[in-house]
Amino acid sequence: MDSYSETLNRIYNLRGGVIDLRLDRMERALALFNHPEKTFPSFHIAGTNGKGSTAAMLHRILCLGGYRTALYTSPHLVSFAERIRIGDREISPDEVVALAAEVWQRTLAADTSLTFFEFVTVMAFVHFARQEVDVAVVEVGLGGRLDATNLVRPVVSVITTISKDHEAYLGSDLRSIAREKAGIIKPKVPVVLGALPAEVVELFEEIALGREAQTYFFEREFRIFLKNQGVFDYIGIHQNTPELSLALRGRHQRNNAAVALGALEVAGGAFPVSGSLIREGLATVSWPGRFEIMLERPTVVLDGAHNGEGVKALVETIEDFRQGRRIKLLFASMEDKEWRLMLNTLVDVVDEVILTRVSMERSADPKQLASHIAGRVPHLVMNDARQGLGYLLTSARPNDIVLAAGSLYLLSEIRPQVQEMVSARLAGAIAPNSTV
Repeated sequence: MDSYSETLNRIYNLRGGVIDLRLDRMERALALFNHPEKTFPSFHIAGTNGKGSTAAMLHRILCLGGYRTALYTSPHLVSFAERIRIGDREISPDEVVALAAEVWQRTLAADTSLTFFEFVTVMAFVHFARQEVDVAVVEVGLGGRLDATNLVRPVVSVITTISKDHEAYLGSDLRSIAREKAGIIKPKVPVVLGALPAEVVELFEEIALGREAQTYFFEREFRIFLKNQGVFDYIGIHQNTPELSLALRGRHQRNNAAVALGALEVAGGAFPVSGSLIREGLATVSWPGRFEIMLERPTVVLDGAHNGEGVKALVETIEDFRQGRRIKLLFASMEDKEWRLMLNTLVDVVDEVILTRVSMERSADPKQLASHIAGRVPHLVMNDARQGLGYLLTSARPNDIVLAAGSLYLLSEIRPQVQEMVSARLAGAIAPNSTV
């Protein structure tokens, strides 16, 4: 049997080729395992931004509620195992090796080829079924209608936000993108929706009505009331929960929390959770790479914003957070993302930029990024992301903020470097404002 590293290499090699969104391959592959996705109810979450954070909140609260709760998300930041969890436990290397071998063996015998995401999704669903989970929180990978996850049996469907992203696959206008994401709405399964552009609300209502799915919209059927110091009240569909605190920073995260609580209310008959556990879950939830403050003096913030809407939310959050401090930005993006829009938004609030790249063919050329901001903000090009982060940390004053954004893949590459610094500081091995 392959080693863990050999198994991961084989799985990652499935990433090659054009993304091909279809469900027939998943139907055939899951049938080989007697449709594990139908053995557990799910909270199924689509949306342009906020999917992962909303999923993390739901998972945390349901776990505290005593339910054996699975979580399936993508992409991972550091470890492949982050994608597939039950409770606080990630799938183990031995389980990955054994499951992958079994999926390869059965799909090969059935002449069924899978993409990377399809393969991993089959692994996750088989793992959840065999571990006899009570419920799964499942994040859509891309779009919704033809996403590999769209064969689950949801107790509630969730759509967080709609904005432009992945236009090559989902369409270039908001209605086309919304229609693809609305593909997760199932007949007679309620759907909870976040803050959406007015132009797509009617479309969702139309589609849901045609499928006899009850809709619950943020700021219509449920809302939040912001108070001081980030505390907020949840004004719910059936009940209110006052004086809530959220471990994740930003107004957009409180909106995500409202969507998570709306979904819990709608599914409350099947999965009731007490107000005290909801309060504890939001106060203790963790979701790496979402305005994650890793270090102080200088303050190092990692944020996975990788499209226009995400960067807008990031700028709102960091403007509230900065308190007059300088911001030094490490930025990389995928070529197919809205990097011009992201940079246009970011250069107005940062004081210095290092433009870099990630170790993927899809990475945008940092020289091209630099030409777009020429004359607007001091900047340098460094092709090695770790070197770029080291430069910013070495030149930063203790009161500065070092921000990394533009791609989750960028965070994946530099996060271990920051963690090394955190560990060294905790051990007293290096002084503040030093780098490794």
